[in-house]
Amino acid sequence: MRSRKSGAAGNGSDREFMLGLYQEYRGLMFSTAEKFISDPDEREDVVQDSLERLLRHADALRWKERPVQAAYVVQTVRNTAINHLRRRDLERRHMSFAGEDDGLPEPDAPTLEELMDIRERGAHMREILAELSETDRLLLTGKYILGYGDAELAAELGVKTDSIRMMLTRARRRVISAIRKREAEEND
Repeated sequence: MRSRKSGAAGNGSDREFMLGLYQEYRGLMFSTAEKFISDPDEREDVVQDSLERLLRHADALRWKERPVQAAYVVQTVRNTAINHLRRRDLERRHMSFAGEDDGLPEPDAPTLEELMDIRERGAHMREILAELSETDRLLLTGKYILGYGDAELAAELGVKTDSIRMMLTRARRRVISAIRKREAEEND
């Protein structure tokens, strides 16, 4: 953690609790921040700000069960990251420097909400891909991410080139089915 004076009050016991909480959930905090923030330095800022927010609620948080603590930590990091993005977006719009652009987003540039939606969809897709078979993952990532041709995929899988099209079709259907299932669960 970077050293930074905290404005949050807290006794030694709260600080010890927060240190333990940080050590236990450090990976979860950074992986949550990474869903929203790509720059490692900014992610660290988000995690630090989240810890300061969590410190204010240390008394209540200490008595929560572990799954509730984890959910609280994730929600705090998520909200802090969103606030960070909004603040950064606002600063960029209002700041301009001599000799540089006016800081306004380009007309075709995606909005903050669109960027967050893209990140969330990407996270969902990674989760869905992780649930697929190794063959389906290889087919879909090879074809659509790595740009492999049918012959390369066939050689990798040890099948005939003519089989790849049908295998891709079936893999896409399984992804679409998983997406629909996930959306139905989220809407319930």
